[in-house]
Amino acid sequence: LLPETRIYGGTSMLAVITKDGFHTNNGRALALMGISSSRITFGVGGADINQFSSPREAGKEAIRKAIQNAGKEGESPQIILITASPGNEESVLQGIEDVIGKNVPIIGGSSGDNDLSGKWKQFVNNKVYSNGVALTAIFTNLKIGWGYEAGYLRTSRNGTITKAEGRVIYEIDNQPAAEIYNEWTDGVISEKLETGGNILSETTFHPLAKIVQNNGEEHYISIHPLSVNPPNKSLTVFANVEEGDKVMLMYGNWEVLLNRAQSTPHKVMENNNILPGEAYFGVYTFCAGTMLAIPESERNKIPLLISTEIGNVPFIGTFTFGEQGPIGESNYHGNLVNSIILFTEQ
Repeated sequence: LLPETRIYGGTSMLAVITKDGFHTNNGRALALMGISSSRITFGVGGADINQFSSPREAGKEAIRKAIQNAGKEGESPQIILITASPGNEESVLQGIEDVIGKNVPIIGGSSGDNDLSGKWKQFVNNKVYSNGVALTAIFTNLKIGWGYEAGYLRTSRNGTITKAEGRVIYEIDNQPAAEIYNEWTDGVISEKLETGGNILSETTFHPLAKIVQNNGEEHYISIHPLSVNPPNKSLTVFANVEEGDKVMLMYGNWEVLLNRAQSTPHKVMENNNILPGEAYFGVYTFCAGTMLAIPESERNKIPLLISTEIGNVPFIGTFTFGEQGPIGESNYHGNLVNSIILFTEQ
């Protein structure tokens, strides 16, 4: 039906959202958004991480393909949409930035499935990946507004990671990381401290945040603790960490997480002087972990709150297993984040 149309997407956990609502039928749903504009040139590109020496090389290949697909060799896009498989997001971002630099916003989320069993997919045109990266490079003279934030509240409890590797925090301030986290949260994971195990549900309202400096400003990248690992009481998390990283405990509740579906679009519109109903379309990303923390009866308010803020504007949204976006002049991978991109007239 659409032989010249570029196709880009990925899987979402349990549901998808549009301006018409929260769509799911026992965890099954499909959302499509079609865009036709003489003001936008799209280029899509993908790569199977298993076929490259590293995720970073796969990221390079995907963005090269996307730029070539747009017919824009030698140019940098205004913004990039990303859907990658969970696990190697930081390396993929590095690969993309190797090609286009750090100043182009890269926004999106890691594809999800319904039960964390690895059924997630990423797709570009007629290619479907299980462990891959899918990108859309967007070249346009439209105005683009975006926001990327977790929306949690800060606490005064903080420390320094003194032993870590990959996505495992062994020690904070030279103490077992799980013990420190349990102390900071007043015992949220006490029952798992000795036995170990999955702590996703216990930690959604109490994420850690990496404290990063960018252009002299302090920013916070939220990180979701996944499990406690006996016998050393380390913490496995959903983002890369390094020794020397400063971390802080943050907190929230389901109302805070739900309300950011309105507060984040509000900030984007205010910062970019966009009025309700002015945008042509939007792309929304909402962390699957925060969606699960919202009572099932309240989840249909997520698209309602978005539309309340942006007006009668088409948008498409997914529930993801990790979110990528710009902070300052670099792109980062975080957890428990929501983001929105709006396209409108200059």
